[in-house]
Amino acid sequence: MKKRLFLYTILIIFAGLISFLVVSVYVTNRNNLNIAKSTVEEITHILAELYHDGIDLQKFVNAGENTRITVISSTGRLLADNRPQEAYTDENYLLRPEIIAAMHENPEVFLRYSHTRGADFIYYALKVGGGDDFIFIRAAIPATQIDAYVMQTLPLLIALLGTLALICFLVVRGMTNKILMPFSAIEKKLRKLARGENSPILESYDEINKITREIDDVAHVLQNTLSALNDEKNKLSFILDSIGDGILVVDGNERILLTNPAALMMFNSLPDIMGRKTNYLVSCNDLNAKIRECVKKSKNILYEAVLNGRYYLVKIKRLPDTELTMVVLADITENRENAKRREEFFANASHELKTPLTAIRGFNELSAINNRDENLEKYIAGITRETNRMINLISDMLNLSELENTEEVKNLVPVSLAKTVAEVRETISGAIDDKGIHFTTSGDAIISAEQHHVFDIVKNLIENAVRYNKHGGKVTVTISKSPSITVSDNGIGISPDEHTKIFERFYQVEKNRSSQSTGLGLSIVKHVCALYGWKLSLKSKPAIGTDVAVEF
Repeated sequence: MKKRLFLYTILIIFAGLISFLVVSVYVTNRNNLNIAKSTVEEITHILAELYHDGIDLQKFVNAGENTRITVISSTGRLLADNRPQEAYTDENYLLRPEIIAAMHENPEVFLRYSHTRGADFIYYALKVGGGDDFIFIRAAIPATQIDAYVMQTLPLLIALLGTLALICFLVVRGMTNKILMPFSAIEKKLRKLARGENSPILESYDEINKITREIDDVAHVLQNTLSALNDEKNKLSFILDSIGDGILVVDGNERILLTNPAALMMFNSLPDIMGRKTNYLVSCNDLNAKIRECVKKSKNILYEAVLNGRYYLVKIKRLPDTELTMVVLADITENRENAKRREEFFANASHELKTPLTAIRGFNELSAINNRDENLEKYIAGITRETNRMINLISDMLNLSELENTEEVKNLVPVSLAKTVAEVRETISGAIDDKGIHFTTSGDAIISAEQHHVFDIVKNLIENAVRYNKHGGKVTVTISKSPSITVSDNGIGISPDEHTKIFERFYQVEKNRSSQSTGLGLSIVKHVCALYGWKLSLKSKPAIGTDVAVEF
Protein backbone atom coordinates (compact mmCIF):
# COMPACT_ATOMS: atom_id res chain seq x y z
CA MET A 1 0.00 0.00 0.00
CA LYS A 2 2.82 2.39 0.87
CA LYS A 3 4.60 1.94 -2.44
CA ARG A 4 1.37 2.18 -4.38
CA LEU A 5 0.24 5.34 -2.60
CA PHE A 6 3.67 6.94 -3.05
CA LEU A 7 3.84 5.96 -6.73
CA TYR A 8 0.33 7.17 -7.53
CA THR A 9 0.93 10.49 -5.76
CA ILE A 10 4.24 11.08 -7.56
CA LEU A 11 2.68 10.21 -10.91
CA ILE A 12 -0.18 12.63 -10.33
CA ILE A 13 2.21 15.44 -9.30
CA PHE A 14 4.54 14.81 -12.26
CA ALA A 15 1.57 14.77 -14.61
CA GLY A 16 0.49 18.09 -13.12
CA LEU A 17 3.98 19.62 -13.46
CA ILE A 18 4.37 18.48 -17.05
CA SER A 19 0.90 19.82 -17.84
CA PHE A 20 1.95 23.09 -16.20
CA LEU A 21 5.10 23.22 -18.35
CA VAL A 22 3.16 22.56 -21.56
CA VAL A 23 0.52 25.13 -20.70
CA SER A 24 3.19 27.68 -19.71
CA VAL A 25 5.05 27.23 -23.00
CA TYR A 26 1.78 27.46 -24.91
CA VAL A 27 0.63 30.61 -23.06
CA THR A 28 4.05 32.26 -23.41
CA ASN A 29 4.11 31.50 -27.12
CA ARG A 30 0.59 32.89 -27.56
CA ASN A 31 1.45 36.04 -25.61
CA ASN A 32 4.62 36.58 -27.64
CA LEU A 33 2.70 36.01 -30.84
CA ASN A 34 0.10 38.59 -29.81
CA ILE A 35 2.87 41.03 -28.90
CA ALA A 36 4.53 40.46 -32.28
CA LYS A 37 1.23 41.05 -34.07
CA SER A 38 0.71 44.30 -32.15
CA THR A 39 4.26 45.35 -33.00
CA VAL A 40 3.72 44.69 -36.72
CA GLU A 41 0.48 46.70 -36.61
CA GLU A 42 2.16 49.64 -34.83
CA ILE A 43 5.09 49.69 -37.26
CA THR A 44 2.76 49.62 -40.24
CA HIS A 45 0.63 52.44 -38.86
CA ILE A 46 3.76 54.57 -38.17
CA LEU A 47 5.01 53.94 -41.70
CA ALA A 48 1.61 54.91 -43.10
CA GLU A 49 1.74 58.21 -41.22
CA LEU A 50 5.29 58.92 -42.41
CA TYR A 51 4.52 58.24 -46.08
CA HIS A 52 3.80 61.23 -48.39
CA ASP A 53 3.96 61.94 -52.07
CA GLY A 54 7.43 62.36 -53.50
CA ILE A 55 9.13 60.45 -50.67
CA ASP A 56 12.17 58.41 -51.59
CA LEU A 57 10.72 54.90 -51.42
CA GLN A 58 14.02 53.09 -51.09
CA LYS A 59 15.11 55.22 -48.14
CA PHE A 60 11.63 54.85 -46.76
CA VAL A 61 11.72 51.04 -46.69
CA ASN A 62 15.36 50.91 -45.55
CA ALA A 63 14.30 52.52 -42.27
CA GLY A 64 13.31 49.12 -40.93
CA GLU A 65 16.29 47.06 -39.80
CA ASN A 66 14.66 44.00 -38.23
CA THR A 67 11.38 44.47 -40.04
CA ARG A 68 10.75 43.76 -43.68
CA ILE A 69 8.97 46.74 -45.26
CA THR A 70 7.34 46.50 -48.65
CA VAL A 71 5.56 49.19 -50.79
CA ILE A 72 3.11 47.85 -53.37
CA SER A 73 1.27 49.79 -56.07
CA SER A 74 -2.49 49.76 -56.51
CA THR A 75 -1.99 47.34 -59.39
CA GLY A 76 -0.09 44.88 -57.23
CA ARG A 77 3.35 45.70 -58.57
CA LEU A 78 6.30 45.82 -56.13
CA LEU A 79 7.52 49.43 -55.76
CA ALA A 80 10.12 49.02 -53.03
CA ASP A 81 11.38 46.40 -50.56
CA ASN A 82 14.17 46.51 -47.99
CA ARG A 83 14.79 42.82 -48.73
CA PRO A 84 14.98 42.92 -52.52
CA GLN A 85 16.70 39.58 -52.66
CA GLU A 86 13.59 37.99 -51.08
CA ALA A 87 11.06 39.79 -53.25
CA TYR A 88 9.36 38.59 -56.43
CA THR A 89 9.37 41.70 -58.66
CA ASP A 90 7.17 40.13 -61.32
CA GLU A 91 4.56 38.76 -58.86
CA ASN A 92 1.14 40.35 -58.43
CA TYR A 93 0.92 41.07 -54.66
CA LEU A 94 -2.79 41.75 -54.82
CA LEU A 95 -3.28 38.01 -54.27
CA ARG A 96 -1.66 38.08 -50.84
CA PRO A 97 -4.27 37.79 -48.00
CA GLU A 98 -2.96 40.81 -46.10
CA ILE A 99 -3.18 42.97 -49.27
CA ILE A 100 -6.71 41.71 -49.96
CA ALA A 101 -7.74 42.61 -46.37
CA ALA A 102 -6.18 46.10 -46.69
CA MET A 103 -7.87 46.69 -50.03
CA HIS A 104 -11.26 46.01 -48.40
CA GLU A 105 -10.45 48.54 -45.66
CA ASN A 106 -10.34 45.67 -43.11
CA PRO A 107 -6.64 45.19 -42.40
CA GLU A 108 -5.73 41.96 -40.56
CA VAL A 109 -2.59 40.29 -39.24
CA PHE A 110 -1.65 37.02 -40.98
CA LEU A 111 0.81 34.35 -39.93
CA ARG A 112 1.91 32.39 -42.94
CA TYR A 113 4.82 30.57 -44.40
CA SER A 114 7.32 32.47 -46.54
CA HIS A 115 8.73 30.37 -49.37
CA THR A 116 11.61 32.75 -49.93
CA ARG A 117 12.78 32.64 -46.31
CA GLY A 118 11.58 29.11 -45.59
CA ALA A 119 9.99 30.23 -42.29
CA ASP A 120 6.77 31.62 -40.82
CA PHE A 121 6.29 35.41 -40.95
CA ILE A 122 3.74 37.78 -39.44
CA TYR A 123 2.30 40.13 -42.14
CA TYR A 124 0.18 43.29 -41.87
CA ALA A 125 -0.68 45.78 -44.61
CA LEU A 126 -2.46 49.18 -44.86
CA LYS A 127 -3.95 51.03 -47.80
CA VAL A 128 -2.52 54.54 -48.04
CA GLY A 129 -3.90 57.29 -50.28
CA GLY A 130 -7.26 57.83 -51.96
CA GLY A 131 -8.94 57.57 -55.33
CA ASP A 132 -7.00 55.66 -57.91
CA ASP A 133 -3.67 56.93 -56.63
CA PHE A 134 -3.02 54.71 -53.61
CA ILE A 135 -0.41 52.28 -52.47
CA PHE A 136 -0.09 49.47 -49.93
CA ILE A 137 2.49 49.55 -47.14
CA ARG A 138 3.23 46.12 -45.69
CA ALA A 139 5.36 45.17 -42.68
CA ALA A 140 6.53 41.67 -41.72
CA ILE A 141 8.60 40.18 -38.92
CA PRO A 142 9.77 36.56 -38.67
CA ALA A 143 7.97 34.23 -36.20
CA THR A 144 11.34 32.70 -35.37
CA GLN A 145 11.91 35.57 -32.98
CA ILE A 146 8.99 34.31 -30.89
CA ASP A 147 10.36 30.73 -30.94
CA ALA A 148 13.79 32.04 -29.94
CA TYR A 149 12.32 33.78 -26.95
CA VAL A 150 10.43 30.63 -25.95
CA MET A 151 13.60 28.56 -26.27
CA GLN A 152 15.37 31.07 -24.03
CA THR A 153 12.72 30.69 -21.31
CA LEU A 154 12.33 26.88 -21.71
CA PRO A 155 15.51 25.90 -19.78
CA LEU A 156 14.39 28.10 -16.94
CA LEU A 157 10.98 26.43 -16.91
CA ILE A 158 12.56 22.95 -17.04
CA ALA A 159 14.89 23.83 -14.17
CA LEU A 160 11.93 25.14 -12.20
CA LEU A 161 10.00 21.97 -13.01
CA GLY A 162 12.87 19.73 -11.86
CA THR A 163 13.21 21.68 -8.62
CA LEU A 164 9.49 21.41 -7.95
CA ALA A 165 9.57 17.68 -8.79
CA LEU A 166 12.39 17.09 -6.29
CA ILE A 167 10.61 19.08 -3.59
CA CYS A 168 7.36 17.21 -4.28
CA PHE A 169 9.19 13.87 -4.15
CA LEU A 170 10.63 14.62 -0.73
CA VAL A 171 7.38 16.08 0.59
CA VAL A 172 5.30 13.18 -0.70
CA ARG A 173 7.66 10.60 0.75
CA GLY A 174 7.53 12.27 4.13
CA MET A 175 3.78 12.68 4.06
CA THR A 176 3.28 9.08 2.92
CA ASN A 177 5.36 7.77 5.81
CA LYS A 178 3.48 9.98 8.25
CA ILE A 179 0.06 9.08 6.87
CA LEU A 180 0.73 5.35 6.73
CA MET A 181 2.37 5.16 10.14
CA PRO A 182 -1.01 4.69 11.93
CA PHE A 183 -1.95 1.99 9.42
CA SER A 184 1.23 0.12 10.28
CA ALA A 185 0.19 0.33 13.91
CA ILE A 186 -3.25 -0.98 12.96
CA GLU A 187 -1.64 -3.85 11.04
CA LYS A 188 0.43 -4.79 14.09
CA LYS A 189 -2.68 -4.63 16.26
CA LEU A 190 -4.60 -6.91 13.90
CA ARG A 191 -1.74 -9.40 13.94
CA LYS A 192 -1.82 -9.42 17.73
CA LEU A 193 -5.59 -9.86 17.64
CA ALA A 194 -5.09 -12.88 15.38
CA ARG A 195 -2.86 -14.34 18.11
CA GLY A 196 -5.46 -13.51 20.76
CA GLU A 197 -3.54 -10.53 22.15
CA ASN A 198 -4.66 -6.92 22.51
CA SER A 199 -2.79 -3.63 22.68
CA PRO A 200 -3.65 0.09 22.36
CA ILE A 201 -2.87 2.15 19.26
CA LEU A 202 -1.25 5.55 19.55
CA GLU A 203 -3.55 8.48 18.83
CA SER A 204 -3.12 9.99 15.36
CA TYR A 205 -5.61 11.51 12.95
CA ASP A 206 -9.23 11.82 13.98
CA GLU A 207 -10.44 9.63 11.10
CA ILE A 208 -7.91 6.93 11.94
CA ASN A 209 -8.73 7.22 15.63
CA LYS A 210 -12.33 6.36 14.74
CA ILE A 211 -11.11 3.31 12.83
CA THR A 212 -8.92 2.18 15.73
CA ARG A 213 -11.77 2.58 18.18
CA GLU A 214 -14.00 0.53 15.90
CA ILE A 215 -11.26 -2.12 15.69
CA ASP A 216 -11.07 -2.21 19.48
CA ASP A 217 -14.83 -2.69 19.66
CA VAL A 218 -14.70 -5.42 17.04
CA ALA A 219 -11.77 -7.02 18.89
CA HIS A 220 -13.80 -7.22 22.09
CA VAL A 221 -16.76 -8.67 20.23
CA LEU A 222 -14.54 -11.20 18.45
CA GLN A 223 -12.87 -12.24 21.68
CA ASN A 224 -16.25 -12.71 23.35
CA THR A 225 -17.54 -14.58 20.30
CA LEU A 226 -14.45 -16.79 20.11
CA SER A 227 -14.75 -17.52 23.79
CA ALA A 228 -18.43 -18.42 23.39
CA LEU A 229 -17.66 -20.54 20.33
CA ASN A 230 -14.89 -22.30 22.19
CA ASP A 231 -17.30 -23.07 25.03
CA GLU A 232 -19.89 -24.35 22.58
CA LYS A 233 -17.23 -26.44 20.85
CA ASN A 234 -16.22 -27.98 24.18
CA LYS A 235 -19.86 -28.69 24.98
CA LEU A 236 -20.41 -30.25 21.56
CA SER A 237 -17.26 -32.35 21.90
CA PHE A 238 -18.37 -33.51 25.35
CA ILE A 239 -21.84 -34.38 24.06
CA LEU A 240 -20.48 -36.24 21.02
CA ASP A 241 -18.01 -38.13 23.17
CA SER A 242 -20.80 -39.08 25.59
CA ILE A 243 -23.29 -40.27 22.98
CA GLY A 244 -23.34 -44.02 22.59
CA ASP A 245 -24.62 -43.87 19.01
CA GLY A 246 -22.12 -43.57 16.21
CA ILE A 247 -22.28 -40.22 14.39
CA LEU A 248 -20.73 -39.27 11.05
CA VAL A 249 -21.08 -36.03 9.09
CA VAL A 250 -19.99 -36.04 5.43
CA ASP A 251 -19.89 -33.30 2.79
CA GLY A 252 -21.14 -33.28 -0.79
CA ASN A 253 -18.05 -35.22 -1.91
CA GLU A 254 -18.69 -37.98 0.67
CA ARG A 255 -15.71 -36.85 2.72
CA ILE A 256 -15.87 -37.23 6.49
CA LEU A 257 -16.00 -33.90 8.33
CA LEU A 258 -16.97 -35.01 11.83
CA THR A 259 -17.18 -38.20 13.81
CA ASN A 260 -17.36 -39.31 17.44
CA PRO A 261 -15.52 -42.00 19.41
CA ALA A 262 -18.51 -44.35 19.29
CA ALA A 263 -18.41 -44.39 15.48
CA LEU A 264 -14.65 -44.97 15.44
CA MET A 265 -15.13 -47.89 17.81
CA MET A 266 -17.92 -49.36 15.67
CA PHE A 267 -15.69 -49.33 12.59
CA ASN A 268 -12.44 -50.16 14.45
CA SER A 269 -10.86 -47.01 13.02
CA LEU A 270 -8.41 -44.32 14.15
CA PRO A 271 -9.17 -40.55 14.34
CA ASP A 272 -7.07 -39.86 11.19
CA ILE A 273 -10.05 -40.43 8.90
CA MET A 274 -11.06 -36.75 8.79
CA GLY A 275 -11.24 -35.51 5.21
CA ARG A 276 -11.19 -39.01 3.76
CA LYS A 277 -13.90 -40.73 1.75
CA THR A 278 -16.46 -42.79 3.65
CA ASN A 279 -15.27 -45.99 1.99
CA TYR A 280 -12.00 -45.54 3.88
CA LEU A 281 -13.95 -45.93 7.13
CA VAL A 282 -16.92 -48.06 6.09
CA SER A 283 -16.22 -51.40 4.46
CA CYS A 284 -19.94 -52.20 4.07
CA ASN A 285 -20.81 -51.60 0.41
CA ASP A 286 -24.52 -51.40 1.21
CA LEU A 287 -23.97 -48.61 3.77
CA ASN A 288 -21.69 -46.74 1.37
CA ALA A 289 -24.36 -46.98 -1.33
CA LYS A 290 -27.02 -45.65 1.07
CA ILE A 291 -24.81 -42.70 2.08
CA ARG A 292 -24.10 -41.93 -1.57
CA GLU A 293 -27.81 -42.06 -2.40
CA CYS A 294 -28.63 -39.59 0.37
CA VAL A 295 -25.78 -37.25 -0.65
CA LYS A 296 -26.76 -37.21 -4.33
CA LYS A 297 -30.56 -37.26 -4.02
CA SER A 298 -31.11 -35.63 -0.58
CA LYS A 299 -33.14 -38.71 0.33
CA ASN A 300 -33.55 -39.58 4.01
CA ILE A 301 -32.97 -43.28 4.71
CA LEU A 302 -33.73 -45.49 7.71
CA TYR A 303 -32.74 -49.16 7.66
CA GLU A 304 -30.97 -51.92 9.58
CA ALA A 305 -27.39 -52.93 8.84
CA VAL A 306 -25.04 -55.62 10.09
CA LEU A 307 -21.49 -54.44 10.78
CA ASN A 308 -18.81 -56.65 12.31
CA GLY A 309 -21.42 -59.13 13.49
CA ARG A 310 -23.61 -56.52 15.25
CA TYR A 311 -26.98 -55.06 14.32
CA TYR A 312 -27.38 -51.30 13.84
CA LEU A 313 -30.35 -49.08 13.11
CA VAL A 314 -28.91 -46.60 10.59
CA LYS A 315 -30.50 -43.21 9.95
CA ILE A 316 -29.07 -41.14 7.08
CA LYS A 317 -30.40 -37.61 6.72
CA ARG A 318 -29.50 -34.56 4.64
CA LEU A 319 -29.14 -31.53 6.91
CA PRO A 320 -31.48 -28.70 5.79
CA ASP A 321 -30.01 -25.85 3.72
CA THR A 322 -26.53 -27.41 3.68
CA GLU A 323 -24.41 -29.80 1.64
CA LEU A 324 -23.90 -31.93 4.75
CA THR A 325 -25.27 -35.40 5.41
CA MET A 326 -25.46 -36.95 8.88
CA VAL A 327 -25.27 -40.69 9.56
CA VAL A 328 -26.41 -42.00 12.95
CA LEU A 329 -25.83 -45.65 13.91
CA ALA A 330 -27.68 -47.04 16.95
CA ASP A 331 -26.54 -50.44 18.22
CA ILE A 332 -29.67 -52.60 18.49
CA THR A 333 -27.90 -55.94 18.85
CA GLU A 334 -29.01 -56.38 22.46
CA ASN A 335 -32.57 -55.38 21.59
CA ARG A 336 -32.64 -57.88 18.76
CA GLU A 337 -31.27 -60.63 21.01
CA ASN A 338 -33.77 -59.79 23.75
CA ALA A 339 -36.61 -59.79 21.23
CA LYS A 340 -35.45 -63.15 19.92
CA ARG A 341 -35.33 -64.57 23.46
CA ARG A 342 -38.81 -63.21 24.14
CA GLU A 343 -40.12 -64.75 20.93
CA GLU A 344 -38.56 -68.11 21.80
CA PHE A 345 -40.00 -67.96 25.31
CA PHE A 346 -43.34 -66.87 23.88
CA ALA A 347 -43.44 -69.84 21.50
CA ASN A 348 -42.16 -72.40 24.03
CA ALA A 349 -44.53 -71.24 26.76
CA SER A 350 -47.45 -71.37 24.35
CA HIS A 351 -46.62 -74.94 23.34
CA GLU A 352 -46.18 -76.01 26.94
CA LEU A 353 -49.49 -74.44 28.01
CA LYS A 354 -51.57 -75.75 25.13
CA THR A 355 -51.11 -79.44 26.03
CA PRO A 356 -52.37 -79.33 29.64
CA LEU A 357 -55.20 -76.96 28.64
CA THR A 358 -56.30 -79.41 25.96
CA ALA A 359 -56.26 -82.17 28.58
CA ILE A 360 -58.28 -80.03 31.01
CA ARG A 361 -60.86 -79.33 28.31
CA GLY A 362 -61.10 -83.07 27.56
CA PHE A 363 -61.52 -83.99 31.23
CA ASN A 364 -64.12 -81.22 31.61
CA GLU A 365 -66.09 -82.52 28.61
CA LEU A 366 -66.09 -86.01 30.20
CA SER A 367 -67.25 -84.48 33.45
CA ALA A 368 -70.08 -82.72 31.62
CA ILE A 369 -71.17 -85.96 29.99
CA ASN A 370 -71.16 -87.94 33.26
CA ASN A 371 -72.49 -85.16 35.47
CA ARG A 372 -75.81 -85.76 37.14
CA ASP A 373 -75.67 -82.88 39.59
CA GLU A 374 -77.34 -79.70 38.29
CA ASN A 375 -75.39 -77.62 40.80
CA LEU A 376 -72.14 -78.52 39.03
CA GLU A 377 -73.29 -77.56 35.53
CA LYS A 378 -72.51 -73.86 35.91
CA TYR A 379 -68.99 -74.65 37.13
CA ILE A 380 -68.40 -77.07 34.31
CA ALA A 381 -69.64 -74.43 31.82
CA GLY A 382 -67.34 -71.87 33.39
CA ILE A 383 -64.37 -74.21 33.07
CA THR A 384 -65.27 -74.87 29.44
CA ARG A 385 -65.58 -71.13 28.65
CA GLU A 386 -62.29 -70.14 30.31
CA THR A 387 -60.46 -73.15 28.90
CA ASN A 388 -61.59 -72.27 25.38
CA ARG A 389 -60.53 -68.66 25.93
CA MET A 390 -57.07 -69.77 27.11
CA ILE A 391 -56.73 -72.15 24.18
CA ASN A 392 -57.74 -69.37 21.74
CA LEU A 393 -55.22 -67.05 23.39
CA ILE A 394 -52.47 -69.61 23.11
CA SER A 395 -53.42 -70.33 19.49
CA ASP A 396 -53.18 -66.62 18.69
CA MET A 397 -49.84 -66.43 20.50
CA LEU A 398 -48.48 -69.36 18.49
CA ASN A 399 -49.87 -67.88 15.30
CA LEU A 400 -48.23 -64.50 16.06
CA SER A 401 -44.93 -66.18 16.95
CA GLU A 402 -45.01 -68.07 13.68
CA LEU A 403 -45.65 -64.83 11.74
CA GLU A 404 -42.75 -63.07 13.47
CA ASN A 405 -40.38 -65.86 12.48
CA THR A 406 -41.62 -66.07 8.87
CA GLU A 407 -39.47 -64.14 6.40
CA GLU A 408 -41.20 -65.17 3.18
CA VAL A 409 -44.35 -66.92 2.05
CA LYS A 410 -44.15 -70.01 -0.12
CA ASN A 411 -47.50 -71.74 -0.62
CA LEU A 412 -49.28 -69.04 -2.59
CA VAL A 413 -52.69 -69.99 -3.97
CA PRO A 414 -55.59 -67.99 -5.47
CA VAL A 415 -57.93 -67.01 -2.66
CA SER A 416 -61.47 -65.62 -3.08
CA LEU A 417 -62.13 -62.82 -0.60
CA ALA A 418 -65.92 -63.24 -0.82
CA LYS A 419 -65.62 -66.97 -0.10
CA THR A 420 -63.32 -66.29 2.85
CA VAL A 421 -65.82 -63.76 4.25
CA ALA A 422 -68.60 -66.37 3.95
CA GLU A 423 -66.50 -68.94 5.85
CA VAL A 424 -65.79 -66.43 8.61
CA ARG A 425 -69.48 -65.48 8.70
CA GLU A 426 -70.35 -69.14 9.23
CA THR A 427 -67.68 -69.56 11.93
CA ILE A 428 -68.84 -66.62 14.09
CA SER A 429 -72.53 -66.80 13.21
CA GLY A 430 -73.37 -67.45 16.85
CA ALA A 431 -71.87 -64.17 18.02
CA ILE A 432 -73.51 -62.29 15.11
CA ASP A 433 -76.92 -63.72 15.93
CA ASP A 434 -76.55 -63.14 19.68
CA LYS A 435 -76.06 -59.37 19.13
CA GLY A 436 -78.58 -59.13 16.30
CA ILE A 437 -75.95 -57.73 13.93
CA HIS A 438 -77.10 -56.82 10.41
CA PHE A 439 -74.26 -58.32 8.33
CA THR A 440 -73.84 -57.52 4.61
CA THR A 441 -71.17 -58.34 2.01
CA SER A 442 -70.57 -56.92 -1.46
CA GLY A 443 -68.04 -57.54 -4.23
CA ASP A 444 -65.33 -60.12 -4.73
CA ALA A 445 -61.67 -60.30 -5.74
CA ILE A 446 -59.04 -62.99 -6.12
CA ILE A 447 -55.64 -62.55 -4.47
CA SER A 448 -52.54 -64.71 -4.29
CA ALA A 449 -51.56 -65.68 -0.74
CA GLU A 450 -51.52 -68.49 1.79
CA GLN A 451 -55.19 -69.23 2.51
CA HIS A 452 -54.91 -69.28 6.31
CA HIS A 453 -53.27 -65.85 6.31
CA VAL A 454 -56.22 -64.32 4.44
CA PHE A 455 -58.63 -66.17 6.75
CA ASP A 456 -56.83 -64.78 9.83
CA ILE A 457 -57.11 -61.19 8.54
CA VAL A 458 -60.78 -61.42 7.62
CA LYS A 459 -61.74 -63.32 10.78
CA ASN A 460 -60.02 -60.89 13.16
CA LEU A 461 -61.44 -57.80 11.42
CA ILE A 462 -65.02 -59.15 11.40
CA GLU A 463 -64.76 -60.48 14.97
CA ASN A 464 -63.68 -57.02 16.20
CA ALA A 465 -66.47 -55.35 14.22
CA VAL A 466 -69.00 -57.65 15.88
CA ARG A 467 -67.46 -57.67 19.37
CA TYR A 468 -67.21 -53.87 19.68
CA ASN A 469 -70.61 -53.22 18.10
CA LYS A 470 -73.92 -52.46 19.75
CA HIS A 471 -76.95 -54.75 19.76
CA GLY A 472 -78.74 -54.48 16.46
CA GLY A 473 -75.73 -52.79 14.86
CA LYS A 474 -74.43 -53.07 11.31
CA VAL A 475 -71.31 -54.70 9.88
CA THR A 476 -70.54 -54.15 6.20
CA VAL A 477 -67.78 -55.92 4.27
CA THR A 478 -66.90 -54.24 0.97
CA ILE A 479 -64.55 -55.94 -1.51
CA SER A 480 -63.19 -54.00 -4.49
CA LYS A 481 -61.34 -55.13 -7.60
CA SER A 482 -58.30 -52.98 -6.74
CA PRO A 483 -58.12 -55.47 -4.80
CA SER A 484 -58.97 -54.41 -1.27
CA ILE A 485 -61.34 -55.27 1.58
CA THR A 486 -62.99 -52.85 4.00
CA VAL A 487 -64.80 -53.90 7.18
CA SER A 488 -67.09 -51.15 8.51
CA ASP A 489 -69.26 -51.02 11.63
CA ASN A 490 -71.33 -48.49 13.52
CA GLY A 491 -70.11 -49.59 16.94
CA ILE A 492 -68.38 -47.84 19.82
CA GLY A 493 -65.54 -46.49 17.70
CA ILE A 494 -61.98 -45.74 18.77
CA SER A 495 -60.60 -42.47 20.15
CA PRO A 496 -57.81 -40.81 18.09
CA ASP A 497 -55.13 -41.40 20.74
CA GLU A 498 -55.76 -45.17 20.51
CA HIS A 499 -55.53 -45.50 16.73
CA THR A 500 -51.90 -46.66 16.80
CA LYS A 501 -52.13 -48.56 20.08
CA ILE A 502 -54.82 -51.03 19.01
CA PHE A 503 -52.31 -52.83 16.76
CA GLU A 504 -50.06 -53.60 19.75
CA ARG A 505 -50.14 -56.97 21.49
CA PHE A 506 -52.80 -57.49 24.16
CA TYR A 507 -54.18 -53.96 23.77
CA GLN A 508 -57.96 -53.86 24.13
CA VAL A 509 -60.54 -51.11 23.72
CA GLU A 510 -62.93 -50.98 26.71
CA LYS A 511 -61.48 -54.05 28.41
CA ASN A 512 -64.48 -54.45 30.69
CA ARG A 513 -66.62 -55.22 27.63
CA SER A 514 -64.19 -57.58 25.87
CA SER A 515 -63.42 -60.41 28.19
CA GLN A 516 -63.59 -62.85 25.27
CA SER A 517 -60.89 -60.98 23.32
CA THR A 518 -57.27 -62.12 23.42
CA GLY A 519 -55.97 -58.66 22.43
CA LEU A 520 -53.84 -60.22 19.68
CA GLY A 521 -56.22 -60.09 16.69
CA LEU A 522 -55.18 -56.77 15.18
CA SER A 523 -51.53 -57.48 15.97
CA ILE A 524 -51.85 -60.64 13.87
CA VAL A 525 -53.50 -58.59 11.09
CA LYS A 526 -50.61 -56.09 11.18
CA HIS A 527 -47.95 -58.83 11.00
CA VAL A 528 -49.66 -60.60 8.08
CA CYS A 529 -49.90 -57.30 6.15
CA ALA A 530 -46.23 -56.53 6.87
CA LEU A 531 -45.26 -60.02 5.66
CA TYR A 532 -46.95 -59.46 2.27
CA GLY A 533 -46.37 -55.70 2.01
CA TRP A 534 -50.11 -54.97 2.12
CA LYS A 535 -51.37 -51.58 3.25
CA LEU A 536 -53.41 -51.47 6.47
CA SER A 537 -55.43 -48.33 7.29
CA LEU A 538 -57.90 -47.30 9.99
CA LYS A 539 -60.63 -44.65 10.21
CA SER A 540 -62.69 -44.38 13.39
CA LYS A 541 -64.63 -41.94 15.54
CA PRO A 542 -66.02 -42.65 19.03
CA ALA A 543 -69.77 -43.55 19.08
CA ILE A 544 -69.89 -43.41 15.25
CA GLY A 545 -68.03 -46.48 14.06
CA THR A 546 -64.86 -47.87 12.58
CA ASP A 547 -63.56 -48.63 9.06
CA VAL A 548 -60.55 -50.95 8.71
CA ALA A 549 -59.20 -51.45 5.18
CA VAL A 550 -56.53 -53.69 3.68
CA GLU A 551 -55.15 -52.94 0.21
CA PHE A 552 -53.57 -56.07 -1.24
